[in-house]
Amino acid sequence: MRAEKIKILFLALCLVSAIIIFGCKKQGNSNSVSEPKSDADKETIQANHNPIDSNAASSPAMDGNDTVVIAYYFHRTIRCAGCLEIETNAQRVVESSFATQIADKKLIWVPFNLDEPGGEEFKKEFDVSASTLVLSKTKDGNHTEYRKLEKAWDFIGDPAKFDTYVQNEVKQFLNE
Repeated sequence: MRAEKIKILFLALCLVSAIIIFGCKKQGNSNSVSEPKSDADKETIQANHNPIDSNAASSPAMDGNDTVVIAYYFHRTIRCAGCLEIETNAQRVVESSFATQIADKKLIWVPFNLDEPGGEEFKKEFDVSASTLVLSKTKDGNHTEYRKLEKAWDFIGDPAKFDTYVQNEVKQFLNE
């Protein structure tokens, strides 16, 4: 019971710190954030970089009536250990549990720094200001609906619950 209270206190402190400094401290090598793996992924991300851009449908992955789910991890330049843990674990879960959907271009993992160009548009569209996992359905180059996975913070330090939460949310969102 006491360990649970300490864990909750630690998470609250981490969250408050992250909100105060609007992000988390970036640690380690700048290459630690994954880059898109293929040219098609890069084109899709570029097409969706500015969600307000009406020409976003020009990406080959967005042609026709295909709906693509983008699993965004929005973050700030400065990040704490909790934010880095969420990004690392979410990327691992998405890429390992949904490899088929990724290969079929139905799902794309995109980490995005809100302090970079285009961040203001994303902050407005998805109502985010700090580290947040967001699932977004994109059709014809436009985000049609999204879901924030805000409970991810509840499962820092519990990889099994974190994995199950992210897997269930992504699976449900893909099937809606």
